[in-house]
Amino acid sequence: MGKKTLWASVLALFIVLAFFEFTNTDLLIQEHLYLSAEKTWVLKDPKLLYRAIFYTGIKIPIFIIGFGALAASLISWRKKKWNEYRKGLIIISLSLIILPLSVAVIGKNFTNVQCPDDLNHFAGKIPYVKLFDNYPVNPNSPDGKFPRGHCFPAGHASGGFALLALVCFFKEKRNKILAFIFAMSTGWIMGVYQMLRGAHFLSHHLVTMILALILVSTLNLLIKDFSNESTQTKK
Repeated sequence: MGKKTLWASVLALFIVLAFFEFTNTDLLIQEHLYLSAEKTWVLKDPKLLYRAIFYTGIKIPIFIIGFGALAASLISWRKKKWNEYRKGLIIISLSLIILPLSVAVIGKNFTNVQCPDDLNHFAGKIPYVKLFDNYPVNPNSPDGKFPRGHCFPAGHASGGFALLALVCFFKEKRNKILAFIFAMSTGWIMGVYQMLRGAHFLSHHLVTMILALILVSTLNLLIKDFSNESTQTKK
């Protein structure tokens, strides 16, 4: 992942934001996942088995990969023969730290976007407002405002999409492709689960995925390649 991926991802981000801002695609998709007669979602809460697998359980291997990459990157400073892997390990570690934190701390606190389950369109109490639109006046609140939304971008799936950093770890093209498929599959499994239970819109996950591509590409361009050190040491 280099400059081409970075600029293509930046362009894709603008296209996705514009598309969902000027269409009702998010709402139309979520309507198919909402059982209006029962006033609930396809995956009704609480579904402890689904949550254990797709919310809590799926985070365990992600945590293991992140912790393992961080530990290995630290060890690599002592073991010179690990130099060629150090860059990839650092990118994995930083990606799994930066992306979820950025989404949770910065994105969710500044965008003021609601989750589908909170909207009056789906038996909630808040009107549907897009990312760049203004909320109407809330007649039931002294200050005329609705509670702030903390649903954009998608936080849960960010850990899965952050695994795109694995592409930078592997050297062979085949392994890079497999890593890409693994990361995308993990991110979208987490994302679709959230959509099925009314916790996120499609655009939330698309933006998170693109942000992951931008982050990983940027880290890959900025972080030094340590494999040259190993070659110089051998000489």
